[in-house]
Amino acid sequence: MVRCSKCLEVFKIYPPVEVNRRKHKRVKTRNLISYLSFDETGKLISNGLGIALDVSQGGILLETPYFIKTGMIILAATDRENRLFEVKGKLIHSTKAPNGLYHSGIEIIGIDARVRAFITKLVKEYNYQGYNLFITIAKKMNELKSSSPRRNITPG
Repeated sequence: MVRCSKCLEVFKIYPPVEVNRRKHKRVKTRNLISYLSFDETGKLISNGLGIALDVSQGGILLETPYFIKTGMIILAATDRENRLFEVKGKLIHSTKAPNGLYHSGIEIIGIDARVRAFITKLVKEYNYQGYNLFITIAKKMNELKSSSPRRNITPG
């Protein structure tokens, strides 16, 4: 409750309504994504792996262990059949998250059928993996261990 300083009337003040400035709906995901970051001259300045926390038709929120420097980004991922798919993007922000990792907002450049296919594949792959990337990776690691021949190594 506040009082007007001119007319002395008392009335309620409500906090401002949060405005969603996003143009496209975000879909939660946890896909493994590789990235390459380039400066304005086209020189590679960073690369690595991250996890796409959410995707939309216009962008991706990428979680990485390292800060991504400003620049153009190429994002790449594979599908179940190990086909590579990639898109270009522009880094909008990279900030340190409470968990100690970095969250980088990447705007996808040139929205077309290829970009929509990239985003669709990310969402389908996430859903196919049962919403848990880490369980899928653990299963694949166990499969690799069980299929590789064991060697007995003796010191000597």
